[in-house]
Amino acid sequence: MRLSRKKRENELYQQWAKHSELSPETIPQKNSSGDVTLSREKMKPRLLLLYILLGVGIAALGAGLVLFFIQ
Repeated sequence: MRLSRKKRENELYQQWAKHSELSPETIPQKNSSGDVTLSREKMKPRLLLLYILLGVGIAALGAGLVLFFIQ
C-alpha cells in the first residue's frame, strides 16, 4: 500500500512541476533514490524482529506439541 501511495505522490509531483507557472530552476528536484534507500534501511530492523518472533513462535509451538504428545 505504501508503494502505491508513493507512486501516486510522485505522479502528482510530476504533474505539478509540469503545469506550474514556475521556472525550471525554482522547482525543487526530488531525490527518489535516497528515499528508496532510507525506506529499505528502516525496514531491516522490522524484518529482523519479525524473523525472530516467527522463530520463537515456531519453537513455542513445537515445544507445546511435544508436551502434548508426551502426556
